[in-house]
Amino acid sequence: MNPEAVIFDLDGTLVDSLGGITAALNAALAAGGFPAVTADRVRTIVGDGPRMLCRRALGPAGGDEALVDRVLVEFRERYAADPLRETRPYPGVPEVLARLAPRPLGVCTNKGRRLAGMLLDGLALGRYVAALVAEDDLPWRKPDPRPLLALAERLGVPPAATLVVGDGLQDLRAARAAGMSCCAVLGGYTDPSLLLAEGPDLAIEAVAELPDRVG
Repeated sequence: MNPEAVIFDLDGTLVDSLGGITAALNAALAAGGFPAVTADRVRTIVGDGPRMLCRRALGPAGGDEALVDRVLVEFRERYAADPLRETRPYPGVPEVLARLAPRPLGVCTNKGRRLAGMLLDGLALGRYVAALVAEDDLPWRKPDPRPLLALAERLGVPPAATLVVGDGLQDLRAARAAGMSCCAVLGGYTDPSLLLAEGPDLAIEAVAELPDRVG
């Protein structure tokens, strides 16, 4: 496999942000009088954007859209106040990006652009990223393929020559629908057996393994 461009997911792939997301979410839930959720629970409900995260965290109350709106606003405020809290790149990620950087690299995330940019810049990863497509850039989010297609166009590389690297089912499904190769990161937030059941072109435990697996 020798892709011309590589598109990465952010949370659970390049950075471990579970602790910070959990802290901000629990602060938002507490402000609304709702019980806290564990990090293990957040691991299973994160990845489809902040609104879906808040809805799932609310459980049965998540059917009340006005309530979801209030918790979402609170969550965004809490998270934006300290987006680097309990957040770090996975081991070897800066070195991997530096090695791959002769290729155009992109990030496609279901996180909002402002927060994604704060993470990339605050963790000194943004220098390697040629283009970013975030949750609020387009009307569609992964697993819809259109964010990936838009990002490949910005990178100037055809979909068939692009590799998508992510830890979520939405990453793999979006890549398939976009006509791109996909690499599952098994050490992220999704049950590895579910990722392998999708039949990815490549599977790695962590992004640190990637340079040795692509040409």
